[in-house]
Amino acid sequence: MRSHLLPLGLLSLLPLGVGCATTKPKAEVKTEAPLPPPRVEKMREPLEVTPLELHFSGLRGATTASESVAVKNTSNGPVQVSEVRIVGLQAATFRIVSVPLLPLILRPSASFSFAVGFEPPADADPGVHHGRVRLVLTEEDDGPPCDLTGLVTKSKDRADEPPLQQVLEALGYDVDVGAGTLVLPAGLAGDQVKALTFQRAKPGNVGYYLIARYTADEDSIFGYYLVEGGKPVPTGIGSTSSARNQTLNPELDGESRTSFDPDDAMFGLYLKSGKRILYSDASLNAAGAAAARVYPLRSRGRNLVQDAYVVAFDEDGDGDFQDHVFMLWNVKPAP
Repeated sequence: MRSHLLPLGLLSLLPLGVGCATTKPKAEVKTEAPLPPPRVEKMREPLEVTPLELHFSGLRGATTASESVAVKNTSNGPVQVSEVRIVGLQAATFRIVSVPLLPLILRPSASFSFAVGFEPPADADPGVHHGRVRLVLTEEDDGPPCDLTGLVTKSKDRADEPPLQQVLEALGYDVDVGAGTLVLPAGLAGDQVKALTFQRAKPGNVGYYLIARYTADEDSIFGYYLVEGGKPVPTGIGSTSSARNQTLNPELDGESRTSFDPDDAMFGLYLKSGKRILYSDASLNAAGAAAARVYPLRSRGRNLVQDAYVVAFDEDGDGDFQDHVFMLWNVKPAP
């Protein structure tokens, strides 16, 4: 299933500038102003590829999924696409489907599309698989790539579920959750921060995205809560059916939303799965159980994403914290 995350601009390449410092000359020496330093710029790609990343997940030997990729000629002249292929050590996990007859000459503003399939074989290693779509233009030149990740699982048994570290890696995030094991260490670990409640960082809505769900077959409801009179007052935002589990970016039910406006109030997150209701503030849970862990969101290269956090819930107390994984956008921990 393709990721529906907000684009983070992880693959952008900005122009580079070279600067220099000069020493103030003595008064009696006449000098001319130095020439401006050379400027190095990347030439514009003749093709535009949408999207730049695809994220899949599923059981090995039992998953067949595909997503579409569009290619558009944004230059002023014709561009020939000679071949579309998948490269990488784990390229066999993916395949190109529904591609038009090649070579293909694209006139300016013309476009074509194809599909990328995710079909991990029965003997595929569980974990994160990487690949890349390569557009071959000439022997010396390629078009912009589309990066592929697929999270492969062995079975739906609880012991075979992917750990939280792999879940975030498959989605393109570089967050240290404390361990690569299914059960995470007790207490604060890795990038984890102690944040029980939140406030919005800037005026406007708070983004609230369910980015992964690895649970039993149960319906779930999630949202935010305010505390009034010492008791949580929950407001539902989204829900998923029992069949939409064991996957990245699970499909939400029709009435679900992906944002809300808390004004300036402090709020926490809650999750209702089956008959269980869990809150991000452990003091509101039965026996004070710590059901959620919070991590600042980091993109590839460990770059911090401003005002964004991962909130990972552990429903049954087994310490895996990947039962429901959310991303919050435009928030900061409440004081």
